Amino acid sequence: MTAVLVVIVGGGYYCASHSIAKHLPGHVYEYTSVSGNQNAYMTFADNGDQVIVTPDKDTALKTSNSASDFQKIYKENAKSGKWNYKAQGNKLTISKLQDNKVSLWQYNGMLAWGKKMHSRSFTYQIANAGQGVDKKATTFEQIR
Repeated sequence: MTAVLVVIVGGGYYCASHSIAKHLPGHVYEYTSVSGNQNAYMTFADNGDQVIVTPDKDTALKTSNSASDFQKIYKENAKSGKWNYKAQGNKLTISKLQDNKVSLWQYNGMLAWGKKMHSRSFTYQIANAGQGVDKKATTFEQIR
């Protein structure tokens, strides 16, 4: 009985920690900062590696209406930097290219359950501002 329980729990954990890439395309997620006082909204492209990051919920929801809405708003926002993402295994990396400089945020130990994704920590490298590790857990909640 214990072996069956270990297999079930272990299998569930493995699936939750290796399905991040399947949860993102075409969806809008609300991200709450580790301090809990700011929200950002991320709309992930249906195809490709583009992501729109905005503090405005209405803009994020509008970008998910169609591929043409997404591209229109992505191009408008590209003036202040181009956002991209890579999801692999239990890691999500979001990057911003602005003025030929790249900033990166890598969310580690990600688990996806239903409409929520949880990260145990993240590392960051911000152009002209430094780098570091934040060991606080963060959550992404799918809102569309």
